[in-house]
Formats: sequence, structure tokens, C-alpha cells
Amino acid sequence: MKKEEFQDDEIDLIALIKQLWVSKKLIVKSVIGFVALGVFVALFSPTIYTASSTFIPQSSSSSGGSSLSGLASLAGINLGGNVAGSEIPPSIYPQIIQSVSFKRELLQATISESNSSSQSLKDFLLIKNEGFNRISTIKKYTIGLPFTILNAIKGKDEKVKGSPNNALIVSSEEEELFEELDGLLSLSVNAKEGFVTLSASMSEATQTAYTVKAAKEILQKTVIDYKIQSAKELLSFNKRELALKKIEFDSLQDRLALFKDGNLNIVDSRFENELNKIDSEFQIVSAVYQELNKQLEQAKLQVSKDTPIFSVIKPATIPNIRSAPKRSLIVLIWGFIGFVLSCGFVLIKGPLLNIVKEISA
Repeated sequence: MKKEEFQDDEIDLIALIKQLWVSKKLIVKSVIGFVALGVFVALFSPTIYTASSTFIPQSSSSSGGSSLSGLASLAGINLGGNVAGSEIPPSIYPQIIQSVSFKRELLQATISESNSSSQSLKDFLLIKNEGFNRISTIKKYTIGLPFTILNAIKGKDEKVKGSPNNALIVSSEEEELFEELDGLLSLSVNAKEGFVTLSASMSEATQTAYTVKAAKEILQKTVIDYKIQSAKELLSFNKRELALKKIEFDSLQDRLALFKDGNLNIVDSRFENELNKIDSEFQIVSAVYQELNKQLEQAKLQVSKDTPIFSVIKPATIPNIRSAPKRSLIVLIWGFIGFVLSCGFVLIKGPLLNIVKEISA
């Protein structure tokens, strides 16, 4: 019984191969047609260049535990690498590049300079999208005319005007640009090795490299500002207190000098008593003033100490070779699709016709 079933299966397989061989002309024509379509798609696909930069975030405050982290890594234990308690870990970097403040600052970054003018990323994207807007306008008043009329009857939602100073309001134009930034900018974090790779893919090679450079600088600035925020606040506080205390110090110093100059020939108990009072007050203010000076210098050192260091392994460079489209691969894929579809059509054509005849009979 098993041998008969095996023979039936073998006969069916041979029959399918024969059916495909009989229709080989149709299959060949279909493959050629799809290959030609693939060539068309490959030739008219937009050219994309990719630039990237790789860096390692380091913190001076975490150097003491580096030896312990190294020993723990040998045992397969991860102690968090170089991440300090008040520091943004690299795993949060993707969230930073998704923030409104980051995207707004990146859109204003200069990505090309010439002798006469400079171009921001926002201007570059708006100019690039002009062609697409023209095509969408033609579609809007041709194929999409019924929907355009329907939307006009319903009424259009009022567009919200955004402001760079208001993070709560995002305009429609900004939202479109933000979505485009999500597509052209990417960031990957290697938690095991501790390095971060930031890359961008755009239609122009020079603008791509400058965009990666600007995005890296903004990201690093954001991380540094967060890390030294408390130290900078302490530094600002010490500067304010020192300025106020200096006014009091100078005032008492002048008062003491005037009192001495006005009583040069007077020697009595009341003079000595008043002089001691002013001098004691001056000594206290002087001691506080000197202590605030020390704290100010310590705060400056703390800001320098807390500032993270980013070691750039691979700087962004202008790419010479495009990353997309891969034209040969596109042609092969379209040819394979044509082969599969034509073979499927040949195999299901007979059974499908029989089903139609039975239904119509």
C-alpha cells in the first residue's frame, strides 16, 4: 500500500514538471517581463548615501569601579559598565533622539556651507519635498478629487502653529519633518562592548555626513548638560553668594578704614571697643568670603570632573559609494517573483478552469 502511494506521488510530481515544461514559453516571457520591470524600478529608485559615526561614552566619576566591573565581566556579570547614578545610560540615547527638543535643534543645524550662504537640515528637507508635494497636489485634484470635495464639505481642521520656544506645541509642518527624521536617522547601542553608532541615510552624500556630525554633537551636548546639571547649579549658587558677600566685604573694609582714618589721634576705651566690633565683624565676613571663594573653585573643578568624555572611534565622513539601491539584487528579486507567479499560474490554471466549468454547468 505504501509503495502504491509513493508511486502515485512520484507520478504527480512528474506530471507537474511536465506541465511546467509545456508552458515554458509563458514562464520565460513572464520572467523576462518581470526582469524588465525590475530594471525599471532599479534605475528610477532614488540614490541613498549612508554615513555613520561610532563613539564610546565615558565618565570620569566612574573610573574607580572600572577594575571591579572588569573582574565582574570575566565572570559573566554586568555591573552597568561606565554608567553613574546621575548619568544618562546609553540605552536611553534612542529616546533622546526621539524628543521634540532634539529634533528641533537638529533641524536648525547647518549641513552645508558655501561662500554665499549656508543651508540648514530643515531647508534641505523642505526643498527635497517640493517635488513630492507637486505630485501629491496633482493626485489630490485628479484621482483623489472626490475625497478632496468631501474634506472641503466636512471642513478642515485648523493647523496648529508651532513655536521653537514651546515644547508642548508641534505644528503640522514640524510633525511631517519629525517623521522624516525618524526615517533617515538611526542609533544603535552595543551594550556588551559599550559603544554607540549613529547613522543617517539621505539622498546627498555631503549633507548626510554633516547631519550625522550635527546629531552626534547635539546628543553629546544633551548628555553632558544632564550630567553636570547639579554641579552647574551649585556653581551658579556659589557665584551669586560670593558676589553678595563681596559687596558686604568691601563695605566693611571701607567702613573699617574710614573709622581708623577718622580717629587717628583718639585713644580711649570707647574707640577701642568700637574698633574691635567693626574688626570682629570684618573678620567674620572675611572668613565667609574666603570660604565661598574656596567653594567656588571646588564647584568649578566638580563641573570639569562630572563632564562626560566621548571617545570617537569612527568620525563621520562623506560617503563615496551609495548604500542603496542595490540594483542587481532588485532585478534578481523581481525575476524570482516573476518565475514564482508564472509557475503558480500554470499549476492552478487547469484546476481553476475545471472548478469554473463545474459551477457554470
